[in-house]
Amino acid sequence: MAYRSRALLVVALTIFVDAFIFGIIVPVLPIYSEGLGFSSFQLGVLFSVYSVALLLLSIPIGIISDRYGKKRVMVAGMSGLAITTICFAFSTTFITLLTTRYLQGVAAAVTWVVGPALVADMYPPRERGGKMGLAMAGNNFGFLVGPAVGGFLYDWGGYRAPFFTAAVIVVLVLVAIVLIIKEPARDDLPEKTNLPMLLRNQTLLVSGGVILVASIGFGFIDPLLPGYLHGKFAATPLIIGIMFGAISATSIIAQPLFGALSDKLGRVPIIISGMLLTAGVLPLLTFAPTIKTTMLVMGGIGITFGLMTAPSAPLLADAVSEQKGPTSYGAAFGLYNTAFSLGYIIGPLAGGAFVDVLGLRNLFGLYGIVLLGYLPVFLLGARKFWQPEMRRSP
Repeated sequence: MAYRSRALLVVALTIFVDAFIFGIIVPVLPIYSEGLGFSSFQLGVLFSVYSVALLLLSIPIGIISDRYGKKRVMVAGMSGLAITTICFAFSTTFITLLTTRYLQGVAAAVTWVVGPALVADMYPPRERGGKMGLAMAGNNFGFLVGPAVGGFLYDWGGYRAPFFTAAVIVVLVLVAIVLIIKEPARDDLPEKTNLPMLLRNQTLLVSGGVILVASIGFGFIDPLLPGYLHGKFAATPLIIGIMFGAISATSIIAQPLFGALSDKLGRVPIIISGMLLTAGVLPLLTFAPTIKTTMLVMGGIGITFGLMTAPSAPLLADAVSEQKGPTSYGAAFGLYNTAFSLGYIIGPLAGGAFVDVLGLRNLFGLYGIVLLGYLPVFLLGARKFWQPEMRRSP
């Protein structure tokens, strides 16, 4: 197997393990927090603080990885993820859970910045969408099995069992990083990152905006939907985990498929179709009368969000490739993940406050309006990339 293929597999594994840990928390933490007497707002804070770490550290981590090499940063991040996962198993108060969740976000920032940046380094624009989609399938697979495994292990072995299992997997992935990923020659690393130039890149900014609005939607779904499903259907953590798996099951196919299609058809049309469909499909969750129909809608959400997000990362990398100066993929994906984390901070906090007053159905309806409102902004900023790279005018 060629080095690029092996390195792509390792990136997919790092993304998988981070998503797996994130996934096992979704059915476990709301039920565990309820047993500790936490309020809905405190639960929202626990979900949001992960993204605070991403918000604060994504850009610095991206700059460091550009300057000093991505392998070193990946090793440090995966080591931190192993330690914080063990710490999660022994957290029994709000403060300890909050601290551990924040440090977990610090470690995860490395995965979400350095992994896509490494793929962008290795592959040209005409292949980038499909390869990034394959790497991101690790995220979807992790979130597919994570909630189900987390719910099962919680029911079987108690609160600590999911985290002990995850820590073992993290260590195995850390070994793979050490053995397979190569550090570039010192002379190939840029001496500095031109952050102001990146911030003036219009296409980069609007593609980050897509991730911002997408992560707001996930920020609504992840902390709020488990309680809604538990209240409406008396769903157990295991059943909730399986239902969330429906989103990831369809996303496993959607991410590489729509990423590769964006290589051939252009990034912008696919993203726009995803925004339109998500605005229509997400509100259907609160109208579904049974667990089975709810799972069908959740599967549809995996497809529509895949249309919206799969081409966004390669679109950002394409925009960086075409600007003058050093190619700073690490810093660019730091900006990308800053947008994600900001949305995932806004989502749980604003969503939790909104639902307490106006309900989940109205929240999802308002979110659809936000998506439609952002469409013209995105189209204006990214119009240059309507066609695929090989058909655009020089």
